[in-house]
Amino acid sequence: MIKNQTSEEPKTKMIKTSNVGVYFRECLTNGKKDKAFYFTFKDIATNKKVWVKVGKYSEGIRENVTVTLRSEAISKNRHGEDITVQAKKKLKNITTFDEIANEYLEIKNNRNLISRYNTTIKEVFSNKDINSITKEDIAKFVKSLIDKDYSVSTIRMNIAVIRASFNYAIKEKNLQIFNPCTGVKLPKLDNARERYLSINEINLLRDTVKQTNDKSLYIFLELLLQTGARKFSILTLTKKDFNLEHKEVTLKNHKTNTTYKGFLQEDFIEPLKEYLKQFNLNEHIFTFSDDMMYSLVGHKLLNILDKLFNVGLASNDRKNKVVIHTLRHTYASHLAINGIPIFTIQKLMNHSDITQTMRYAKLSPENGKLAIQGLYKWEITII
Repeated sequence: MIKNQTSEEPKTKMIKTSNVGVYFRECLTNGKKDKAFYFTFKDIATNKKVWVKVGKYSEGIRENVTVTLRSEAISKNRHGEDITVQAKKKLKNITTFDEIANEYLEIKNNRNLISRYNTTIKEVFSNKDINSITKEDIAKFVKSLIDKDYSVSTIRMNIAVIRASFNYAIKEKNLQIFNPCTGVKLPKLDNARERYLSINEINLLRDTVKQTNDKSLYIFLELLLQTGARKFSILTLTKKDFNLEHKEVTLKNHKTNTTYKGFLQEDFIEPLKEYLKQFNLNEHIFTFSDDMMYSLVGHKLLNILDKLFNVGLASNDRKNKVVIHTLRHTYASHLAINGIPIFTIQKLMNHSDITQTMRYAKLSPENGKLAIQGLYKWEITII
């Protein structure tokens, strides 16, 4: 007889699969929905039908594994081999997507990518055998994000993380698998009309922030406007990243894990210098959650942007809704309006590809560092 087998059918409801002799039952594991896989066959020694529990979905067991084990059980039944031992052997050979993704993300050391994986991708794919993930699974995941009103850029970034993880498994781990992201249709990113703030809107925003008497929020807004950096790049700044003598700040591009220079307007140096006095050299000048998904200054600024510019707009109106990233487009757009050359804007925006910058305009040559001093043409008031 085979260990962990019984001649009685399990008392809980068994659901037949499309494969002969393969069943599963629904169950809970640590409070989450799960499946336990079984197969059945006739034991030659007893001439009775037996049931064998293979394992749970959460343990990495899949229907295809159960089918294989059933075939082996039928052929090896006469030798009395322990089927559960075979299952454990198979399980040891299973590589979960979570293993591969974590290896890849550890090498990349990109907090933004790690955050995306933990908040969106992990709950769907982490326990799946990487060999079992199909193109249909990826397409279904994309549809679920669309249904939840995720932005096009967020959807595409999530798929990029999955695609890169599979490429890592294929190239670095030598796994003989197909990348299921290949050929999956993604929603198109429409950059034809990017919302940016006019001078009057910028002045309104600055005046509103000034009225809060919140120095941290004021500094946060000015750094966004004057550098055009992404939110995460500003949130992760430390005191040592600033060179006030040269009116420069070293910014980190969390997408590419590289750094670049941003330039600051002269009138902003004194209030910034005063603000930085409270911090140690290696201390972040803004606070944010460990996963970088929440920051107090970011939350406050979003509330102000919603009240000033987004009343009456749909939550998924990407073209017209003003968000923190809109300030990055505002920065590039006003550089273009001021006649700054395309290659200078590319450098200031830290775009890796000039096509990313081409949306803004055709420009005439000028020095980018000098151009920042006249950007927006408004007076900075110390609060």
